[in-house]
Amino acid sequence: MGSYVLRRIWQMVLILFLISIAIFLLMSLLPGDPVYAMLGEEVSQAEYQRVYMELGLDKPLIVRYFNWLLGALHGNFGQSIQFHKATMDVIKERIPITLVLSSLAFLISIPLGIFFGVITAVFRGKKVDTVVTFLANLTACLPQFWVGLLMMYIFSLKLGWLPSYGFTWIWDDFTTGLRQLVMPLFCLSLGGIASVTRQTRSSMLEVIRQDYVRTAFSKGLTEKKIVFVHALKNALIPVITILGMRLGTLIAGSMFVESVFSIPGMGSLLVKAITSKDIPVVQACVLIIALVSCVINLITDILYAVVDPRIRLE
Repeated sequence: MGSYVLRRIWQMVLILFLISIAIFLLMSLLPGDPVYAMLGEEVSQAEYQRVYMELGLDKPLIVRYFNWLLGALHGNFGQSIQFHKATMDVIKERIPITLVLSSLAFLISIPLGIFFGVITAVFRGKKVDTVVTFLANLTACLPQFWVGLLMMYIFSLKLGWLPSYGFTWIWDDFTTGLRQLVMPLFCLSLGGIASVTRQTRSSMLEVIRQDYVRTAFSKGLTEKKIVFVHALKNALIPVITILGMRLGTLIAGSMFVESVFSIPGMGSLLVKAITSKDIPVVQACVLIIALVSCVINLITDILYAVVDPRIRLE
């Protein structure tokens, strides 16, 4: 186990290094002048030269990359062009909101998706299986931003039940914070519930046909114990892959939901940074998202052995 984890960590470092090269080159090749984007078109030539030198734009591309990488390793991604302060200070204000939304949506998706998947597998061919499977296939195809706009139109504009934008920590205002969470969490959880339901159903249908399940029935064990103790544990292997991918998708894809509901998270920050050509913020956000995704994939691989001891990671 230890050697496997170390090997995966080295792979993660290599992937992050390659991603850092790609994002730095892409941002460097974008049209436009970052100095004019920061100071405006009316800046004097002397001021332009001063900022140009401060940003290191007079140095070769490879020197600028390694200077940026060295700063990134120390948590210094440079100065935000849009907010006129350190990039990490901007991200630190936004990332807790994104992590809270993604984590809550993930925790909602797991139990509901597994529960619906088990129910549809156990009652295969029955009415409940048909209805739940149809809804899972339908909701899996719905874009998050479209669901968000539809909910905003119905529950905010028409009915006036829920606020259409904003985010408030529940310890500051419990009622307002809770009401503002309802629609974003629904949008973020819907796709996860659908994908986990479909994968759990497929895995459970394959597992319950195995010989050891029929043997358990012949020994007189209850159906509840067979399904939730014996069958479900082995059916969770492919589901874990979906869960790991889903959590990474939630963090990376929260920009759509945050933009629709005007939530000041890292997703909406990335959208604003792209539209305003705030290169340091874009580079930092992409690198942080890549880091989180790599860590999630590592944890997912380790969980395989926890769920199924037959798997040997060595």
